[in-house]
Parts: sequence; C-alpha cells; structure tokens
Amino acid sequence: MNVLLIIAGILAMGMLVICIISGIENRKLAVTHYQILSPKLPDCFQNCRLVVLADLHNASFGRDNQKLIQAIQEQKPDYILIAGDMIVGKPEQSTEVPAHLIRELAKQYPVYYAKGNHESRAARYPDTYGTLWQDYQEQIRGCVTWLDNEHIELTRGNASVFLYGLDLEMKYYKRFRRASMAPGYLKEKLGRPPSEGFRILLAHNPDYFPEYAEWGADLVLAGHLHGGMVRIPWLGGVISPMFLFFPKYDRGRYERDGHVMLLSGGLGNHTFKFRVNNLPELLVVELSNTEEKSKK
Repeated sequence: MNVLLIIAGILAMGMLVICIISGIENRKLAVTHYQILSPKLPDCFQNCRLVVLADLHNASFGRDNQKLIQAIQEQKPDYILIAGDMIVGKPEQSTEVPAHLIRELAKQYPVYYAKGNHESRAARYPDTYGTLWQDYQEQIRGCVTWLDNEHIELTRGNASVFLYGLDLEMKYYKRFRRASMAPGYLKEKLGRPPSEGFRILLAHNPDYFPEYAEWGADLVLAGHLHGGMVRIPWLGGVISPMFLFFPKYDRGRYERDGHVMLLSGGLGNHTFKFRVNNLPELLVVELSNTEEKSKK
C-alpha cells in the first residue's frame, strides 16, 4: 500500500510540474525565422518578409495581444498570412480576441486568411454554431482577404507570386485516422496551378503535404498540429489533434522533391492547454532567389 501511495504521489507531483511548465510556456512566444531560396522568385520579391499566424485559438499575449503585435512589428513584414484556426470553433465562444488582433494588424499590413477546421465547421454548420461565423466575419469585415479555395497574385513592381488558400472539407480532419485524398481533389478545389511562377499555398492541415507538393505548391504554410502539444527530444511531437501518436509532421521545415512546407507550432490551444518543450510560435519567412542577395 505504501508503495502504491508513493507511486501515486510521484505521478501527482509529475502532473503538477507539467501543469506549471505548460502554464509558463503558454505565455511565452518563440519567433522562428526561415529563408526560402528559389530561382522562381522574381527579383522584386527579394527579401520579401511574410509573417505566418496559425492556431491562435483566442490566446492572448499581454493585454489586447500587445506582446504579439509588437513581436510582429519588429519583424517588419510585407504581408501577414493566416493559416487558420484563429478562433475556437465551439458554440457561444467569443471571437473578439482574434478579431481585435486582425483589426490592429490590418491597419499596418495586408492580411490574407485561409480557414482552418475551426473556421470551416463554424461556417458550415450554423445550426450547431449559431451566428459565430457570421459575427466573426462582421468583426473583421474589410480587414482581410479571404482565400476560400481561391488565389490571388501578390504583386511587387512588375512581378508577382501566386498565393492560394485551401479550405478542406471536414472529412479530412476526422480523428483517429488520415482520410485518403481522392486523386484530382486539389485541382478540383484550387484549379490547375500556373505553369510558371512561384506558388504559395496556405493549407491548414499538414498531413497532405505529399498531395500539396504533387499539385504544385512551391511553399506550403500550415498549422493544426500545435507542435504535437508535448515534444520529446529526438522523437518530436507526441500527439496530433486527430489523436494520432507521434505524427509524421508536427513542427518545423519539411521538404519533398524541391517543395517546402513550413509547419507552425501554433500560438494557442483550444481544448487541452498543455504545451511542454513546445513554445507558441510566430513564423517569419524571408523569400530570396539567390543566397548571395539575401540579407545576412
């Protein structure tokens, strides 16, 4: 009995330590810099900076997210790209935190937004989520360019790059398994990519990176995995939102046949608030067509 009590005490102490660490980590912010080198990038986009936000889930860093806003301002971005899940997709949840952040950022930068699964389900199922999606859209009306299976050309000087936003159907977010993506699905949703030019894809779910690469995305910007919540050295993230252990893609840079995916560890959490060895993450991406021209 004493042994069992000792074991129980150790476990309880361990959980307490994890909760304390998680509480501390959730209030910190990591800024991660990546450089994307591609000869397909026009000279006008040399040293163009993108700040990527994903998975805020109503989190706040300082009063009115001032710490996050300041961190973004310090990066001097040219564009703000949102890879989904800024809200918490639950009935009667407030959307004021992400809406306020976006309104403040839109005063200084162009903001482009592709849905995550939380935005998608709120938009698709108003019978369940009420006016959550409608209210959120109204709060940020005129502040963002929505990319719902659409694309635009980001133009600088006399050149441009292509920016796509993917809104996946909910079956691709089901728990406990990875649903197979039908051949031609991305062409049906996004169209055929242009034969020339650099193509950026905002795609919330990273599990389909092989399909994104095959479709023709030169750079994929994703989120959804929250870094695997708890990260173990040399093993990576422990669990995905689909309740799959040690997911293949969890956080960081991935490459496939010359195509690159940058996967954010996310800024917040929605149901389970644990983060261990996994700081909330702000991604900064610098574009360059030659290493010699890039900023040091």
